[in-house]
Amino acid sequence: MGYASQKDIEDLYGTDLLLRISDHNRDRAPDLDVIEKGLRGADEICDAYLSAQYTVPVLPAPGIVRTCAINIAVYLMAMDRTRRTEEMRVRYEDALKLLEKISTGKVGLGLQPSDPDGDGVTTNPNAQRKGRMINLGRS
Repeated sequence: MGYASQKDIEDLYGTDLLLRISDHNRDRAPDLDVIEKGLRGADEICDAYLSAQYTVPVLPAPGIVRTCAINIAVYLMAMDRTRRTEEMRVRYEDALKLLEKISTGKVGLGLQPSDPDGDGVTTNPNAQRKGRMINLGRS
């Protein structure tokens, strides 16, 4: 399970765009291997940035990470210039800029620590940034 799925791309941008960027063999159907490769590439890029601050993969994926993964995957799938648009490039670059801010701690993911026993022990490893403890408000 990655940060984004084919359905996420379809929900955000529609099936027409997905078909346009993923039908590399021109059979009028999305190429599942192209979609899988694009989503896997997006996961790898997201993990590379997120691993600077968080234990990866960060699952379930926060919405901000899902959106970044969708925009990266779309850009990766639209390999040639006839499929790529300026808007895709801008969204890809914006996703990378946001991931950079997350990797340096300028932007957080808004993850809440999980403390089911009330003993101050966080069970959500992604809620703790690497090398930093989250204050749960207990003395």
